[in-house]
Amino acid sequence: MATEPPSTGAASLPPLPLPQSPQKTKRKKRRHLVRAFIIVVLVLLLLSGGAAAYGYYYFETNIQKSLSTMIHPVQRAKEEPQLAIPIPTNSAVSGRVWNILLLGSDNDQKFNFPDILTQVLMVVHIDTIHDTVTMLSIPRDSWVYVPQVGGMHKIDQAFLLGAGQHNSFDNGVQLARLTVEKDYGIPIDRYAWVGLNGFVKAIHTLGGVDIDVTHPIVDDTYPEDTGSSGNTPYKYQRLYLAPGPQHLDGEQALEYVRSRHADLVGDIGRTQRQQQILEALKQKLNLTTVLTKIPQLLADMSGYIYTDISEQELLGFALFGRTFPSNQIKHITLGPGSGNQDYGDEVNIYDPSAGAGQDAIIPRCQNIQPVINRLFGLGSAQSCHVNG
Repeated sequence: MATEPPSTGAASLPPLPLPQSPQKTKRKKRRHLVRAFIIVVLVLLLLSGGAAAYGYYYFETNIQKSLSTMIHPVQRAKEEPQLAIPIPTNSAVSGRVWNILLLGSDNDQKFNFPDILTQVLMVVHIDTIHDTVTMLSIPRDSWVYVPQVGGMHKIDQAFLLGAGQHNSFDNGVQLARLTVEKDYGIPIDRYAWVGLNGFVKAIHTLGGVDIDVTHPIVDDTYPEDTGSSGNTPYKYQRLYLAPGPQHLDGEQALEYVRSRHADLVGDIGRTQRQQQILEALKQKLNLTTVLTKIPQLLADMSGYIYTDISEQELLGFALFGRTFPSNQIKHITLGPGSGNQDYGDEVNIYDPSAGAGQDAIIPRCQNIQPVINRLFGLGSAQSCHVNG
């Protein structure tokens, strides 16, 4: 057992430090600096670790659960062309070109999900190599051959005809995708289906959108099947939007992109209005808005958006799009025009499936083909076969 040193009867004093050489003093100071630096680094690591842990917890509880309900891969049908280079689910978006098929369906109460029409059909071409984005819109009234079921139909019926075979959402995506691939020769990498009711909620959450209405939007036969005005599938209401700068809430934005009878240039005008709203939405999705409102936006879109774009790819596209200027996005609509930009003819044609005449657009492949060859790198291929 250790014993304490004997007491001397006086308070013991600490020994005086021995004198040190200047070299030893410098080494000691360096050791103190190194130790202080290590402590600072450890504190920073602990703080960043805590932030990372919180960020992971926030992602798990507020984002991942909602995302998991939206990410819905759809297998390629046997008739679909296989991608030349299969894309792994967790691939990075940079260093390649993407073709994303955007399908938008409204809340038309005359149909039951998933047997619904697609009011919006657009191929978003994203070239991350050359930093270009092109939105290629195919008017919903385009009169084309629909594979599998056969016969000529409006292209907005492709999803409905596919889904109706087995009451299957996946079959709807497959047939819409196959129709674009077979009729136009455009390879599709990813799809995104958006229900326009979710679109309305998201715009409300973002505080509306600001656009410039180029001419009056007047529609005396707008369906009264959404919003507070009612929910009657076969009843109509009068729609009016004045020209000039307008701030639109979600319901007004839906009316703006959905109205069929309100445009001086018919269905082509509606396609242009859809592109205009998408641009306005992009301007609203700044970094601050995303950080503060993404949980609510994801909740708004739950049940109204399905895609096979993975979480990693969504993040990659968000980072790419955040710095991409809206005025650099190119727009092409494959409808009536002038000269070599006349991509279709408006006609009234008998539709056997509807048992009545329908306003339709007959695509002009001789003018469409050079556009899609240039845009999608198809060389000199002849891939526009809208007649089957």
